[in-house]
Amino acid sequence: MLSNRRWVAFALLSAVVIVSSRVVAEDITDKAEIGEIAEHMHGHLDAVVGMKAAVIAGDLAAVKASARWLGNHPRPSQLPEAWAPYEEDMRSYARRAAAAQNLDIAATAVGDIGRVCGECHEASGFIVSFGYSSPPPADIENTITQMQRHLWASDRLWAGLIGPSEAAWDRGADMLTGVDLKVEYITRDKSLRPVVVDIIEKLRFIGERGANETEPERRSDLYGEFLSQCAKCHGLTGGGPGA
Repeated sequence: MLSNRRWVAFALLSAVVIVSSRVVAEDITDKAEIGEIAEHMHGHLDAVVGMKAAVIAGDLAAVKASARWLGNHPRPSQLPEAWAPYEEDMRSYARRAAAAQNLDIAATAVGDIGRVCGECHEASGFIVSFGYSSPPPADIENTITQMQRHLWASDRLWAGLIGPSEAAWDRGADMLTGVDLKVEYITRDKSLRPVVVDIIEKLRFIGERGANETEPERRSDLYGEFLSQCAKCHGLTGGGPGA
């Protein structure tokens, strides 16, 4: 069986990202340099997906390992200058995650990194699209299907940040408000049920707030809060992807 982090990373990478190279091609003509930059950007994606998966799994040490690389790796010499402010912001948030004393701080940093990615894409004229399967059905009330809906919402919210994509964000928020998780199927420990019910309600409320939120910084805060609640629930119940 895949580990928690590898399973989550696989699920998140099932969203196929396609980015146009128009801006790169305008600034750089050497194919080797373009290839170096493309590899550099894929490294960013791998690192932030690793951070996100580690938060969800409740593994702060793994978050920090990916964050240290993202915050301190060498910058390609031919990286377009127009990208520099966004990359420095990304590095700053990654360093914050690397120094985080808890998962809440790390989760907020992941949301901020996603937002900065989206801001860079938008400012640079990049077109980012995502390939997703159809949403799991709403009328099947077993826990597996509802958790699939929860994960689908998470992927769409993330796409909304890094695209950026209004449609993806709206679909993710709408899905999150409709996820119907039953506490009795999540944990048999009755002493944990009040806490888990609170988490479920907070997740639904994040969806409701997200549906009405248009400011990128508030959206990234909400996504960080969403990741924190996922990590808290998985830590309490021993659940989560791959469990």
